[in-house]
Amino acid sequence: MDEICDQLALKRGRPLHLHELPDLGSVNAPCGLMIAFDVSDHIFHVAATSERHRAQIVRHELAHLLLGHTSENTGIVESLQSIMPQGVAPEAVLTALGRTSYDSETEYDAELAASYLGGLFEELAHPGPANAMTRLDDALGHPRRNRRS
Repeated sequence: MDEICDQLALKRGRPLHLHELPDLGSVNAPCGLMIAFDVSDHIFHVAATSERHRAQIVRHELAHLLLGHTSENTGIVESLQSIMPQGVAPEAVLTALGRTSYDSETEYDAELAASYLGGLFEELAHPGPANAMTRLDDALGHPRRNRRS
């Protein structure tokens, strides 16, 4: 996960920081958040969860970045002011997304992409003869080349 975050930060040209999400004291509080600034990106995940769930939350928020999703609710920035990095004004936020449900197409797409990313990350972490790149090459290759006789 750290390597993927480092590579995405390089691609976006700004640091990507992972943080534990403070207890927001609400039943409808999101389990993950992504806040993008012009100088840095921040992903927040709940602290009290399993490592597997934390990884899915982070992948979900990474998917928002990779898919270029933008804020759907302008009021979310004001509600997150207490957890924003020290000294950052709310108007500096380019995008803020927090998931409490899968009601929107954006959230559904990010969750689906996060699941795919999980499988891809697992395959890349354990390379072998049937790794992701080999399978992708086989799937996209010429059909006659892959025909078995």
